[in-house]
Amino acid sequence: MITQKTHLLMLLLMGLIAACLANELPSNLTQLDVNEIPQRYDEAQLWRIYNISEAMQHRVPVGQMLEQKFGGNIWKENSKFLDISIARDQLKAARSFLSAHRLDPQILSHNVQAMIDEELIGGIDATSMVHGSRTKKSARSSMHWKDYHDLDTIYSFMREIRSKFPNIVRLYTIGKTEQGRDLKVLRISENPRENKKVWIDGGIHAREWISPATVTFILYQLMSNWENQPEHIRGLTWYIMPVMNPDGYEYSRTTNRLWRKNRSKSRRAQCNGVDLNRNFDIGWNGYGSSTNPCSDTYRGSSPASELETRAVAEFLEKRKYNLEAYLTFHSYGQMIVYPWAYKAVKVKDAGVLQRVASLAAERIVQKTGTAYRAAVTHEVLGIAGGGSDDWSRAALNVKYVYTIELRDRGAYGFVLPPRFIKDTALEGWTVTETVAQAIGPSSST
Repeated sequence: MITQKTHLLMLLLMGLIAACLANELPSNLTQLDVNEIPQRYDEAQLWRIYNISEAMQHRVPVGQMLEQKFGGNIWKENSKFLDISIARDQLKAARSFLSAHRLDPQILSHNVQAMIDEELIGGIDATSMVHGSRTKKSARSSMHWKDYHDLDTIYSFMREIRSKFPNIVRLYTIGKTEQGRDLKVLRISENPRENKKVWIDGGIHAREWISPATVTFILYQLMSNWENQPEHIRGLTWYIMPVMNPDGYEYSRTTNRLWRKNRSKSRRAQCNGVDLNRNFDIGWNGYGSSTNPCSDTYRGSSPASELETRAVAEFLEKRKYNLEAYLTFHSYGQMIVYPWAYKAVKVKDAGVLQRVASLAAERIVQKTGTAYRAAVTHEVLGIAGGGSDDWSRAALNVKYVYTIELRDRGAYGFVLPPRFIKDTALEGWTVTETVAQAIGPSSST
């Protein structure tokens, strides 16, 4: 049996092998798929660059230039700042480029790989303290919130809930990914025909591991005490999809921790993957996405070109009656935002959405002391088309549409250490409770 510590050593060894392969392999050895060599970020720096909007006014798209010319990996880009990681061998050239445009990066991390290693070791240590020497079989689904889990564990947890609550839970496979993985959604309802509906998803972006962790925690909070839940919880129908991008998620766990997109193959470039949150049929060819298959925000060849996007859209279009809320969990930034994202306009009932989001933010402060900002999406995250949140409002007329950007604000970014999972997930649950309360049970209509 391979222990978790052995697994860590194997991962570190794979990283060393990858480094050797990158330097030592003969050029004629073409059978090796370089996409499957675990990618390391040794001495890559994570930068925060302010005042990029001023450079944009001079037609210098800073993020795009750093990504295309210097191999930068964009973590976060908005009107105020850009977070981007730069590989060690490009640091000097990237600094020179910024200096030429009077920009000076603030270093958030001197070694991105050290952050990734800390995340991994923290999870192993916490898990070994919880489970001791218990195996996966004796721990059933092995679900807990001391560490991040692979897709199999998450799906086992969903099956376990279905088996425990067969009368009110249904487990759907709504489609498959390009690599053949199931797309799974759990429905929880005592009255599916009449109840108002809530959709919750996570993991649309592969590297945002705190998102599936939070959505599985929400699922646990719902079902661990279902019989005693208040009417505004039990009186709803819940659709929960912890991982919308299974291929990308697994790839981020085995090969590239900072991978964002799905893993569909491009017909016209060597780069794989589409940003699923730029692939929905709403402002698809507008601002905030890329036509370049190598970009992290590549929108795809057409709206809903991706199997994952199409599966979710078709599933929800059949269930749009009484669909009152669409909650999609992302990281990072600590924000609760609502449409529109694809254009610089607020929805007509923005006042109601702002009030509910602000109330959720207040409750989060009371529970964990963490500050979240409630706002309209385009004002704080910039304009971006093709998002699932905007699509749910425009195509399905869902009222309570929120994108929840979970912890943190940049100290760790996507690589949030496992010790923060539980409190962050509690913050996600607090938003969910607040929205459920705002909807109210079907009997109140």
